[in-house]
Amino acid sequence: MLKLVIGTDWVAVRDTILSRIASDVSAGLGGRILMVPELISHDMERRLCIAAGDTASRYAQVLSFSRLVNRVSDHIGISAGACLDGGGRVVAMAAAARQLHSQLKAYAAVETKPEFLTELVDAVDELKRCCITPEDLRFASRQTQGTLAQKLEELSLLLSAYDGLCIHGKRDPRDQMNWLLEQLHDSDFGENHVFYIDGFPDFTRQHLAVLEQLIKTSPQVTVGLNCDTVDSKALAFDKAGATAAELIKCARSAGVEVQIETLSNEEGALSSVCGGLFQGGIPQNVGQLHVFTAQSASDEVQAVAQRIMALVRSGCRFRDIGVVCADMGSYADIIHLIFHRCGIPAYQSGVEDILLSPVIATVLCALDAAIGGLEQADVLRYLRSILSPLQPDQSDLIENYAIVWGIRGSRWKDVWIWHPDGLGEMETEDSMQRLADLNNWKDAALQPLFLLQSELKNAVRLSEQVAALLAFLERIDFSHRLSELADELDSVGDNRSAQILNQLWEILLGALEQMHDVLADTAWEPDVFKR
Repeated sequence: MLKLVIGTDWVAVRDTILSRIASDVSAGLGGRILMVPELISHDMERRLCIAAGDTASRYAQVLSFSRLVNRVSDHIGISAGACLDGGGRVVAMAAAARQLHSQLKAYAAVETKPEFLTELVDAVDELKRCCITPEDLRFASRQTQGTLAQKLEELSLLLSAYDGLCIHGKRDPRDQMNWLLEQLHDSDFGENHVFYIDGFPDFTRQHLAVLEQLIKTSPQVTVGLNCDTVDSKALAFDKAGATAAELIKCARSAGVEVQIETLSNEEGALSSVCGGLFQGGIPQNVGQLHVFTAQSASDEVQAVAQRIMALVRSGCRFRDIGVVCADMGSYADIIHLIFHRCGIPAYQSGVEDILLSPVIATVLCALDAAIGGLEQADVLRYLRSILSPLQPDQSDLIENYAIVWGIRGSRWKDVWIWHPDGLGEMETEDSMQRLADLNNWKDAALQPLFLLQSELKNAVRLSEQVAALLAFLERIDFSHRLSELADELDSVGDNRSAQILNQLWEILLGALEQMHDVLADTAWEPDVFKR
């Protein structure tokens, strides 16, 4: 049976779903699975425990679609297999493009441009979500002409080659849904579980295929959707309304009974605002909605901080307060400054570009120096980086000497014999000691870089390039120094930066491992390897 619970108040829909599961738990009915989006899975686990009590985990569990793959895998005793992450998918696409180099025209430059590869992976991701195969693309290319036909044909070749690489290595994460669908067809997992689904405005074609199989086999599937009616025409609810119609179509084609329950609207503090949020106008005189205007971003943040402190003094907890910002890039520094002054412990949620990390910049500077022939600017950038083996004053003295005497290329490896103060200066015991110190600092700091340069120069296959970079990171004790930096940040209260540093080593190691797994026996120019 398929049950649809629809309502314009998504909180009411959510609470209804949770109360149904709580009733099942209190009756001792097991095998209940609540499916929600990955982003809210932790929050829904907490809410389910509140609604159903301490024994909730014995009878019910909260899963996302990706976690359902693991659950089915455990049930049937077959491993779902490891998946490529975002970086690994780019690497696999690069390998596919290189295999097809002689056949590509519209996408001829793709293998040397990581930015283009990323966009191509995004396109493949969308194709897989929509269950579009290479054969579908090839068929579409025959129905059109010109440049579009050529692009579709080449895209079908790239997708076929990419899928071939994933079959022999780690699976593309979007193919997990295809694997899940196959296992649901061949196992009794759906028959032994009752499913509740909430938090989705719509589903991808892959997810719909999985849901259709569950509707066919499960004793009951209950789906909560935030809409006013099936196939709604209202702008705010058209997606969820179309999803409801699609699910009903799937159920009826499988001969499954459908029940629709429409929740009544309850007047809340912001009901009038919600009613005009996506269509019509928003009323200005609402007791729970306060609108502030300010002359600058600083004044805005100051008003927010004052409001937060007033709420805390009235008994609210910091953890129950959220600040939503449309342009975090413009507001982040102001928020951190003013909140810190007011004693507001704020945690910023979001994704950061790993290439903006000074730690990753250190690795890239080292590669630039090794691949570029130890050019002066590249070497000095490495010595001034956050993971430089030298103290700042030592780096400054080496930089001065390198600029005065034009040190570059192989001269970094020579023993420096020229006066540290430049031409025409008299040699003294002090200058000799300073020169000896410069040589000692330079040799200690750059010896790992010299070895990296030599190993990259002699590397023929990508596996050898990966091994050379990994050996360099081990020589400079990269992992241990990251831990020390994270501890320093943690000790001064910068917990978020410390968390990011603790993740970087695993991210970098994972990237090298995936490059080795997918491209080990291929040959790449050092500059392309770095990019």
